Amino acid sequence: MPTPDGTGPHASSTAEELVSIERARQLHEKAITVQRDDASHRVGQLAQRAACYEEHGTEPDPPPEWPADYGWRPQPNTVAALVRAGALYQAEIDRLQHRLQQVIARIDRARREH
Repeated sequence: MPTPDGTGPHASSTAEELVSIERARQLHEKAITVQRDDASHRVGQLAQRAACYEEHGTEPDPPPEWPADYGWRPQPNTVAALVRAGALYQAEIDRLQHRLQQVIARIDRARREH
């Protein structure tokens, strides 16, 4: 399933709905998990990729800052590019929240041990 682009069955969808649909697609089709994102991406990497889609998402070639080991998928229109960017920003926030939860859990364990 391609990134929803605000047309066809998604013509009446809000931006929030479109981004949620895309994030669900990423999680389902690519079997991505927040834990996997956290383990495989440095701080800011997902946000940097989101910015690439935000600025260059409809261009056929990836921007110079795009990592060579990740496939570039140009989007059919600006809405689809922004939706892809929004889902990647959401993935970065989810990753940061997961990291915060891990830190809180370590602090709680340390407190219980003392």
